[in-house]
Amino acid sequence: MIELNWTFVVQIINFLILMFILNKILYKPILKVLDERDAEIVGGQQKNKQMIEDAEKLLKEYSERMQVAKLDALSVKNSAHKEAVEQANVIIRESRENAEEIIFQVSREMEQEIEKAKKDLEPELGSMAETIAQQLLGRKVA
Repeated sequence: MIELNWTFVVQIINFLILMFILNKILYKPILKVLDERDAEIVGGQQKNKQMIEDAEKLLKEYSERMQVAKLDALSVKNSAHKEAVEQANVIIRESRENAEEIIFQVSREMEQEIEKAKKDLEPELGSMAETIAQQLLGRKVA
């Protein structure tokens, strides 16, 4: 049978004192450091998670802005192309009108010149006909 004497009580007291000292000096500081480290890890993970969410949000905003910018650029390009085509059509129409007017003026001037030449040559027409007939026939026509 086990005898309970004063050494057993002293050993229990020593064990309790050792547990108290180890708890104050070793276990609590180690547990505190481990808890702080766990808190830092959890905080870092939350911070990383928040940063990833922010980055995804920024990427989404960037993509939306790029899409809007592309649509705006396409709209500007299309309107500029449309305006250029309209200006080209106006220039072509004006050029055709000018060309038609120039052709009309030149044909009027040519008609006037022809009429003038006819009037100028009409008095000499008889003598020209006589000269041509003489050269063709080789003799003098009366």
